[in-house]
Amino acid sequence: MGNPSQSVSLYTWGCSLFAAVGSLLYGIDSGVISTTISHQSFLTKFAPFTPSIKGAVVSIFGAGSFFGVIFAGWAADSWGRKRTIQFASIIAIIAGVIQAAAINVGMLIAGRFIGGIAVGIMNMTIPIYNSEIAPPAKRGMIAGLHAQFVGIGFAVSNWIGFGCSYATNDFQWRFPLAFQCVPAVILLAGSFWLPFSPRWLMEKERDDEAYTVLKRLHGNIGADESFFQAEFNQMRDQIRFENSVSVRSFSELFTKPSNRKRLILAVLVQVFTQLSGINVINYYQTDLYKGLGIMGHKVTLLASIYGMVGPIANVICLYFVDSWGRKKTLWITGIIMTIDMGLVMAMTGAFSHTSNMIGKGFGIAFIFCFSIIYSLGYNSIHYIYVPEIMTMAIRAKGSAISVCSNVLVNIVFNQVSPIAFASVGYKYYSLFICTNAVGAIVVFLMFPETKGKSLEEIAAIFGDEVIVANLDATQDKIAAQDAEDEQVEQVGKGESK
Repeated sequence: MGNPSQSVSLYTWGCSLFAAVGSLLYGIDSGVISTTISHQSFLTKFAPFTPSIKGAVVSIFGAGSFFGVIFAGWAADSWGRKRTIQFASIIAIIAGVIQAAAINVGMLIAGRFIGGIAVGIMNMTIPIYNSEIAPPAKRGMIAGLHAQFVGIGFAVSNWIGFGCSYATNDFQWRFPLAFQCVPAVILLAGSFWLPFSPRWLMEKERDDEAYTVLKRLHGNIGADESFFQAEFNQMRDQIRFENSVSVRSFSELFTKPSNRKRLILAVLVQVFTQLSGINVINYYQTDLYKGLGIMGHKVTLLASIYGMVGPIANVICLYFVDSWGRKKTLWITGIIMTIDMGLVMAMTGAFSHTSNMIGKGFGIAFIFCFSIIYSLGYNSIHYIYVPEIMTMAIRAKGSAISVCSNVLVNIVFNQVSPIAFASVGYKYYSLFICTNAVGAIVVFLMFPETKGKSLEEIAAIFGDEVIVANLDATQDKIAAQDAEDEQVEQVGKGESK
């Protein structure tokens, strides 16, 4: 029979898009600092703002995110994905107030740390939530909304920073920091209408609720209910089986070979994301433009335009990710990023201390191209790939460990990058040329493809026992049983006459 073309219901779109407001919050919180640290009123308020202090203000956000991710690994399983997102919204509001009211560097750093906790929770939980409410054939698009809204949030924060650059007092930096509270308030208020994840409900043996939620999410797929019933049966039976054989602890990630493989792949894709150099460019792009001789409002204007190109490219990725596949997109992206980073290094080294505006223009253009290339590949896929390769039993904990590895690498780069740029300048880019090349090779050799499969079917790729057939076979079986029941009913009616 085969699966019908799997559409996404308006209800599923609504839930996933609203959950992605938390992703928007993450983008705003992480992006606001890139323009804030370039405002003269900010530098005057917190003078002397040395490279070490700058690195601390930026990297402490990553430190908070690290602890937020660890907490989310527990909370997402215990409280559920929905309650964890609500808790993160409250923390984000508190953090925004502290940062906007900061009167010294210590208070600013404390607010950034608390804000990091909030976005760490969001960054771990929202991709899981969206992957668990999405139909299999469209999971890449739905789960990828997280990266899309992170990019939009980053762009919004840059444009706010540009607009506020025309102010002359503390409003120039206090308003952008206060604006972080807006998406947090919206998400907290509206999250009470979000459903719980149906897979989490089944894990807690709340099958009736899970059935109702799943039917509302996916009950419109196909001409009859056979797809929805097959999906529910497959999901329920596989989760019950995993619960019966799994020791649901962090140790289970390391003692079972299939889980070790999952964890290695998840950590690698998250680490390669940071080793691409994307966040070094995101956070310190204003310094890069100044190094190329760009001054004044043009710096924040360029940062604002830069913030737009990533989300636009990411839309293309979301549209094609479920047909391109994950593996091919990742390794091809890695190769192209290697080439582009080499061109950024060459242009910066050749023209940064000259009056050649054409050469400097090409340097800026290749920085923009890097964001486009990254957004066509890694930006969404690393958020899609990690939750979908994990079984329900280890999804939250495995995702937490992999995202923690991402955050740790990010912290290191945020701390050392200002010092590295000051010490070796454009030669620092050579590190990312090497890491992108290595990443492309590793993905090509090691990573399995997961597109189009249900989260339960992916377990078979890793050698786990799967006690239910794939959705096609299950759907055919249910349809055949329905037809048989209808035939028996017709025969019974004929005999009664």
